[in-house]
Amino acid sequence: MLRRSWNVKAPAHFCWRRRRITTNEGCPPMTRSSPSYLRDGKHVLLLAMTLLFALLASACGDEDIASSESAGFELTPNPISFQQISLGEEISEFITISNNGDGTLRISEIELLDSGNASAEAFHPGADWPEGVLEIPASESYSFELIYRPEQTISYGGVLRLKTNVMDAGTSGVVNVNITTQSLQPELFTQQRLSFPRVPAGSQDWTLTQISNIGQAPLRIDDILAGGNTEFSISFPGPRDSEGVLPPPEQDTSTFPSELAPDESFEMRVWFEPVTDDPTTGEITIYSNDPAREEFRIDLSGNSGSACISVTDEDGIDFNVATIDRASNRTITVSNCSPGSELIVNEIELSNDGQGTFSLRPESMPELPLTLLARESANFVLTYTPDDVVTNSGELRITSNDPAKGVLNIPLAGQGTDSICPTAVATAAIQGSNRFQPELSASPLETIQLNATDSEDPDGTNLTYEWSVITRPVGSLAQLQPNSASAQPTFWLDLAGEYEFELVVYDEFGMASCESAIVRVTAVPDDDIHIQLTWTIPNVPNPVKNVRGTDLDLHYMHPNGSWGDRTGNAVWWAARHATSWGASLDIDDLWGVAPENINHNGPVDGLNYAVGVHYYNDYGNGASLATVRFYISQQLVYEKLDKRLPSMGTFWYVGGISWNSQANSTVFTMDQFIPVTIR
Repeated sequence: MLRRSWNVKAPAHFCWRRRRITTNEGCPPMTRSSPSYLRDGKHVLLLAMTLLFALLASACGDEDIASSESAGFELTPNPISFQQISLGEEISEFITISNNGDGTLRISEIELLDSGNASAEAFHPGADWPEGVLEIPASESYSFELIYRPEQTISYGGVLRLKTNVMDAGTSGVVNVNITTQSLQPELFTQQRLSFPRVPAGSQDWTLTQISNIGQAPLRIDDILAGGNTEFSISFPGPRDSEGVLPPPEQDTSTFPSELAPDESFEMRVWFEPVTDDPTTGEITIYSNDPAREEFRIDLSGNSGSACISVTDEDGIDFNVATIDRASNRTITVSNCSPGSELIVNEIELSNDGQGTFSLRPESMPELPLTLLARESANFVLTYTPDDVVTNSGELRITSNDPAKGVLNIPLAGQGTDSICPTAVATAAIQGSNRFQPELSASPLETIQLNATDSEDPDGTNLTYEWSVITRPVGSLAQLQPNSASAQPTFWLDLAGEYEFELVVYDEFGMASCESAIVRVTAVPDDDIHIQLTWTIPNVPNPVKNVRGTDLDLHYMHPNGSWGDRTGNAVWWAARHATSWGASLDIDDLWGVAPENINHNGPVDGLNYAVGVHYYNDYGNGASLATVRFYISQQLVYEKLDKRLPSMGTFWYVGGISWNSQANSTVFTMDQFIPVTIR
């Protein structure tokens, strides 16, 4: 234990109030003999005590009376604390001792002691440090300086011990004041989030971030890993030159500094190379000896927050071979691939029409500028009419507010031929039925069978097939099964709404049908009331059943019920059928890959039926965007798109339907989050 003291003992000739006492001068001895009658027994003792009292009173005078006055002791600050500083630097604290009593306060000794495992070696006396006995008169104070100067990355702390004449201060006048410091620690600092708003699929972009040690001790970097998504990667550039310029990216390495001194830093290059245009996320983890964050995570996001355009065959539209003087048509779909931002299409034109062989069908063109909401799409028809057996080329230009693909120049190609193009014929039927037709009405959740086998080639060659879903309700995720090249694929109508399927057929020489064939399917709920819930997940653009996604639940409540009612007055996943009043849930989707629908037949006039959405489980995937639609007697009467449910446990009170016959029923909206406990 370190023990340093500053101790000067009081001289023998000082008494309580620093009054000098001497045995010959101040208090002269008695020289007169005592009477004989006082020399015996108790009389002698009594007389001696009386004379002693008189002697002391004569020597010390009236000041002895004042010695009964009490001193007071107060020290500030208490405890004594020092902030964190770098090694070799110093800071100080002025300590003030106050006497709040009536007598003189005497400090006879001051010591600096270690405190447990903490060392007091970094504490040093400063200005006005007391030397000898410190006496402070009543109602006065004395200040002195204590210096803190750390030299090692160890724990510093101590005790300032003072011995006083105030018996009720501390323990019998000994006062211990704790001295504390903030430990010298490293502290890692860098950006916690990095975003790539828009990088087209197949392209690459990078951004820089700096990793710094803003602490007071060396920062050890154990490892830096990019994880969660192979579309993100990291590299480390060399130091900047004298003009502050970094070496080019191709000179980056995978090596990073293993240690940073205080105020040192290095740069890291973060790369994003998306495979698709869908939003995606990842993370970088930095492992270090920062005691507060041994694993520091940087959240990464790509292709989120900006408009996103996707166009059919945007790398090039090839009509292959087409019959001379006969128009071959292609339906071109423009989609907004952003989950949350509007896409504004400003221009669709032919910047090169291939000497008049390429054209846009005027009746198919959308009105410009065209605004597409998240996940919406629009179609137009591009035509190729060759006039000779030659190769033609052209260019389609589409401009939008997509920051990465604001101007799309799509090459066009085609080859004229004397051959006659095949004919595409497309029909559809509800699965299990043989009534194939080009236009079809069905119910949501039914499966349809598409049919291309009536297509033909005048030259008698074998045909191949290419189906496309060119129109579907927003939120529909269903796919052609088993694939788009099948002659008779199936398709599950996962949502109510309009669907269009395009068929193009090819002969064995690659000639496409001059006209594509279109099948139109309307999925119409046949219930009095049909409530539909779908959702998307910004952090999981492509949910997969039993693998990744989120779980939202649709709730439908009778006016006699409550949210989460299990007694028959509410319909939700735990009470799917309310047979007494005619409502039921058909699907409980757990991952966001299918809709949830509640159907209600026989609602009662004058009653209000409420609709809510509960965020049951996010599986760690963050917010979900919910879309709810109300249908009354096959008509869409209300739609709320992409309501953000921020976290698990959120309950969204959407609104409901006030039923008063099919013709006069109305919608009421609430659109608010409410506290609901679902068990």
